[in-house]
Amino acid sequence: MIKGANLSCAKLSVNFHTLCALRFISILTYLLFVFRFAPIFLVFFVSSFALQADEVVDYLKGYQGRWVGDFTVHSTATGYSQTFPVEQRFWWKDGQLHGISVSDTDLGIQTAKARTFIQDGQLRSEVIQDETKESFVGVLHDEGIVWIPAKLERATDYQMKEVFVEKEGVRRLHTDGFDSYVYQDGLAHLVYRGRLVLQPEEPASPTE
Repeated sequence: MIKGANLSCAKLSVNFHTLCALRFISILTYLLFVFRFAPIFLVFFVSSFALQADEVVDYLKGYQGRWVGDFTVHSTATGYSQTFPVEQRFWWKDGQLHGISVSDTDLGIQTAKARTFIQDGQLRSEVIQDETKESFVGVLHDEGIVWIPAKLERATDYQMKEVFVEKEGVRRLHTDGFDSYVYQDGLAHLVYRGRLVLQPEEPASPTE
């Protein structure tokens, strides 16, 4: 995931950017999704990953390549909305998925790096933007990967899902999620939606 984004004032994933209304926080793609986990699912989330490690590795390798598209961020409280272009690149190295994401937002060009790996039987992702690092845990669910903060107490505040969609021979990466923030009238949600398309591989340079 560059994957991973959040809300503290510079939250990042899979995969991504999010703007906190009133505070304009940016977060970067690689990460995001609108459904609530029941407590029993959180237990499943943390404990069951070891049973599907091989399947998860195969799924992660599907991210490899160059993806281009856009993200939309919307505040349910203020009505603020922004759509901005995003480009992400992923590659597999030393048993980890590495990625970089570049977005052109109202705040200017935003860049983030991520690495996704298996540690202690869990799928984890770290997203770094500037000096800020965010950590997430993930699990395969409903033909995609669901991400929540590594700090599980925030699991009902921030969630994201990434899923591959094949349509008319084109591979797409759909990201949906939300984050929570406090503003002058109380608690509100920041909803985000990403739609990226895998680009054809560039032909290798001819050798002399």
